[in-house]
This record gives sequence, structure tokens and C-alpha cells, in this order.
Amino acid sequence: MPELPEVEGYKIYIDHTALHKKIIAFECSDNRLLKSTKTDFERHLIGYEFTETKRIGKYLFIKTSGDKTLVMHFGMTGRPNYYKEKEDRPKFGHIVLSFENGFHFAFENKRKFGWWNLTDSIQIYKTERNLSDDARDLSLEDFKTSLNLRKTFIKAVLMDQSVAAGVGNWMADEILYQAQVHPMKKVSDMNAQDIERVFNTMKNVIEVAIANDAHHLDFPEDFLIHRRKEGETCFHTNADIQKIKVGGRSTYFSPKWQVLDI
Repeated sequence: MPELPEVEGYKIYIDHTALHKKIIAFECSDNRLLKSTKTDFERHLIGYEFTETKRIGKYLFIKTSGDKTLVMHFGMTGRPNYYKEKEDRPKFGHIVLSFENGFHFAFENKRKFGWWNLTDSIQIYKTERNLSDDARDLSLEDFKTSLNLRKTFIKAVLMDQSVAAGVGNWMADEILYQAQVHPMKKVSDMNAQDIERVFNTMKNVIEVAIANDAHHLDFPEDFLIHRRKEGETCFHTNADIQKIKVGGRSTYFSPKWQVLDI
């Protein structure tokens, strides 16, 4: 699933392709991908332009020259595609905008878990969905406050979008591996130094991922992402990487590197 670094890349892509171009047509082959009616999308997009993008976690907001802001969530396989020739339309481009300049913008969505919505206010949308500030912008104090009354496992808490918007499964595993914290360590057992270390590591993982365009093969050699499967060995200890379930999600870690204090 696209997480914060991937969606940041999509934001940059859209900034360099689809802004400030008049929309002349809207097409959607499956209305289940729309959180508002197709008529609403046509009314609030056709004749207008995209003017600015903003990302909060895994959500991408695209302001228009009209009254509404477009909300994109990329689900499991969503991605943007800006192209000119109709024959270049991607196979799974289920939503397509056409621009006055002759180009098109497709929302690729193979597994159809991604979707579009419309909102009057990014701030209201953020509040209604209980999103924290974007994890890239999150302050240490706000992070500490969010963890203050938590008693469950740190892995599950990191993936809570009200705590660190944008952090998903692979990122949470990487953060805890780099911070040398066991994914089943309870937040209530963590001291201030533990929490600050996780926070600082989160910030580093985010920046490394964005700097490398979320292309995992280019991440530093000591990143778990290169060995994030059973049968692989830990970069630091050569111990086997293990897989467990935490908060219902598959979780990979190195038991000799990320020791669970008892």
C-alpha cells in the first residue's frame, strides 16, 4: 500500500504535470470509487483547474479553482498517470480527467481500493477523520502526548493515523528496527528516551524514503526493507528475521537486535 513516501512522490508528480490546466471532461468506469456522486465531481471539476496540492499522511488533497478540494486515497495499488495519447491510457485507469491542453490524468487503481472524494475544507476533513499532523511535520511534543495514555504495543500505535498520519506497515517495521525496539513492546513500558528515539528514527526513515523516491532498492544497506521476509537474516546480528502478527498486521523484526525486555 502506498504510504507517506510514495504519496509524497505522487504529490510531486502531480505538481509537475497536472496543475493549472483547465479540466474539460471527467470519466469514471466504476462509481464505487467515488465517495461523492459522479454528478458532483462533474460539477466541481469540469471547467476548473487544479491549483495546489497538500498531503496529510496517505491522503492527497488537490485544491481547485472552484469551491471544492479533491481528496485522493491510493488504497493498495493506486497511482497517478499523466499522458497525452488516448492509446496510452493505462489499463487500470478507472478514473480519467481530460485537460484543455490535450493531455489526460488517469487514476490507476488495479485492485480498486483507492478512491476519490470532495471536501469544502482540508482542516475539517482532517478533524473528522481524527488524523494527526502529517508524520513528517509532527512535533515531538504532540507525538509524546498521543502516546501518553496508550498501553498497547508500539507497532500498533505507530500505525494509528491519529498518532502519526502516513506511517503504514513497512514503515512501522523499519522504524522499530532502526530504533532497536521490539514491535510488541508496550508503550506503557517505554520511557521518555525510548519514545524520543522512536520519534527521531521515524523522521529519519521518512526522509531517507523520500530522498530515494520510495525506491526501496536504493535505501541504505542496513535497512530492514532489504530483508523483510522470513528466511532472511538480520544485518546486525545474522539472526533469522521473524514474522509475527501485531494488531492484526504481519510484522517482521530481528529478535536478537530488537530484544523484548521482560
